[in-house]
Amino acid sequence: MAQTQIHARATLIVGLGVLVAFALVPGLARAEPSLPPRPPTPTPQYVPQPAPVGASLELQAHFPATWPWAQVHWQSPWTVVQWQDGWGDWHDVEGWQGTLDEVTLDGGEVVGWKMWWVAEADLGTGPFRWVVYGDQGGELGTSEPFYLPGSSGTVTTVQVWLA
Repeated sequence: MAQTQIHARATLIVGLGVLVAFALVPGLARAEPSLPPRPPTPTPQYVPQPAPVGASLELQAHFPATWPWAQVHWQSPWTVVQWQDGWGDWHDVEGWQGTLDEVTLDGGEVVGWKMWWVAEADLGTGPFRWVVYGDQGGELGTSEPFYLPGSSGTVTTVQVWLA
């Protein structure tokens, strides 16, 4: 019996020794493969971007006092910018068409607004005009011919009085 107790104590001592070794030596319990060195992660830097070069074209569509608001919503009119060719014919500009962006009340008058961006390459070109159509396709108003803004950062405002 004495030998069995000695053997049990020796097993206990060896077991405790192994546990202590695992606790004292980091990584011994979980052997992980070593990874190759990595370059440091760069710190993000703010790089200011230049302002886009171009200008704006703005429509101010003036609604008449007799506008049938109950039947025709302010977003019903369809706005189209047109360009004039050398023969005097007008053509729709493909990307400059759409409903009004917003309306405001200005001194008792309702004014609809539409704005388009003008690229640098198009500055100073023309002639153009703005046409506003009703939801049934009839023309509500046409602006006088105009040229696009001549310099970057400016706005050309075009007035149309709707019928």
